Amino acid sequence: MENEMAVPEQRSQRVYKTQNVYDASQERLAFIFANFERIYLSFSGGKDSGVMLNLVLQYMRAHGIERKIGVMILDNEANYTQSLDFMHKIIRENLDLLDVYWCCLPITLPCTVSHYEIDWQCWGEADKERWIRPLPDDSYIVHMGNNPFPFFRPNMNYDEFWDEFGEWYADGKLTANMIGIRAQESLNRYRAIMNDRKESIGGMPWTKRNMEHVYNVYPIYDWKTDDIWTANAKFEWDYNTLYDLFYMAGVPIGKMRVASPFMSESKSSLNMYRVIDPTTWARLCSRVAGANFIAHYGKQLTYKSIKLPPNHTWKSFVKFLLATLPEETARNFRQRFIQSFLYWGRVGRGLPSEIISDLRQMGIRFTLNGKTRHGNKTLDRVRIKLPPDHLDGLKTNAGTVTSWKRFAITILKNDHQCKYMGLAQTAEQIGRQRMIMRKYAKL
Repeated sequence: MENEMAVPEQRSQRVYKTQNVYDASQERLAFIFANFERIYLSFSGGKDSGVMLNLVLQYMRAHGIERKIGVMILDNEANYTQSLDFMHKIIRENLDLLDVYWCCLPITLPCTVSHYEIDWQCWGEADKERWIRPLPDDSYIVHMGNNPFPFFRPNMNYDEFWDEFGEWYADGKLTANMIGIRAQESLNRYRAIMNDRKESIGGMPWTKRNMEHVYNVYPIYDWKTDDIWTANAKFEWDYNTLYDLFYMAGVPIGKMRVASPFMSESKSSLNMYRVIDPTTWARLCSRVAGANFIAHYGKQLTYKSIKLPPNHTWKSFVKFLLATLPEETARNFRQRFIQSFLYWGRVGRGLPSEIISDLRQMGIRFTLNGKTRHGNKTLDRVRIKLPPDHLDGLKTNAGTVTSWKRFAITILKNDHQCKYMGLAQTAEQIGRQRMIMRKYAKL
C-alpha cells in the first residue's frame, strides 16, 4: 500500500501526503470510534465493503473495543453463490462484534434490463414461487415475519429504506454509517466525497451528513484498487472469491461488479451469471424479463456497433420501438425525448470546435448561442432545432450530439433515466424527490 493519500482542499484540487492509505484509514477509524455514539457499516460483499469490514474488525480487536457495530445488508435476492458464502462466513466468525441486519424485505429496486419493468421488487410475497433463491434462515436475517423496523412499508424505494434505516438505528444519537466507496471507482463517487458544499463533521472531508443524526463516512475513500488487493494479501483477509473467477474469465479489474445485476452499473457483467452460476442465471431469466437479452446484446449497443433494421430510418425506428413498448415506459421515453428537443432547440450544448466543424461539413443545420463553461474550457453553445437522423459521419463523439439514432440507442439500452443522452431529472421526478424529502424531514 504505497499509494499516497489524496486529501481534498477544494473541489478541483488534491494535496498529496507521504502517509500511506492504511495508516490514514487507522486515524479515521480512531476518529469515528471516538466521536460517534453509534456506528454501522453498509456491507454488499464486494471488494471494497469487504475490505472495509475486515479493516474495522481488525481495528476493534487490536484496540480491545467490545461494543458492537451494526452491519446493514440489503439482500436484493439475486446474488452469486460465492458472494453469499463470503458474507455469511465473515459474519458468523465475528458475531461477537457485529449487530447484523441482513434484510430480505420487499423493497423496490431500479431495473435497467427490461422494457416491462422499470423497477422490480425483491422478496415480494406475490413472487414467492419465483424467488431466485430460498429465504435464508440464519438468526440475523430480517424478513416480513420478524421485521423490527417501524418505518418499513412494503414496496419502499431502495434509497428511502437506506435513509430511514440510518435514522432508526441512530435512535437519536450521533451515528456513523461506514461506507466502503473509493473516489477512484467513478467520477460520481469522486464528486460525492470531494464536494466542498457538503456538511462534514470535525472538518473531516471524508464525512458527509446524510440525515439528521447520521453521517456517511468513507475511511478508505483514497484507496486504489491495488491497495484493496494488497491489504487482502498482506493481512490474509477473507474476500469474495467471485473476483478470482472474474479474473480467470478475463474481466478487467475495473469492470468487476457484484451489485444487483439489474442495475445499470452491473449490466455489462450480467452474462457472467450464465457462466459462473448457471442455476442462479436460469432463475434470473425467469424473475425479470429482459435479463437474457441484455446479457447477450447489452455490450453491443454502442453508437458505432448498432445497425439500423432494413426499410427504416432512425426516426421511423424510434417510432416503431415506442409503439411496441408498454404505455408507461413509452410515455416516460416520450417525455424525456421532448425534454431533449427543447433543450437542444432553445438552449443548446457546448461542443468542441472539431465537432462543430464536422457538423458544418455534414450539412447539419444549427445555430450558435453564445459561450458556456465546461470544466476548464469555454465552448461554443450549439442549438439544433431538428435532430438529424444520425451522425455517422462525425469523426468523434457522435453519441454526444442529438440525433434520432441516439434516441434509439437510449430505448434499446433500457435507459429509463436517459443517462446516455446526458439528461437531468424531469420536473416531475424532482418534485417527487422533494416531496419525499419534505415528508421525512418532519419525522
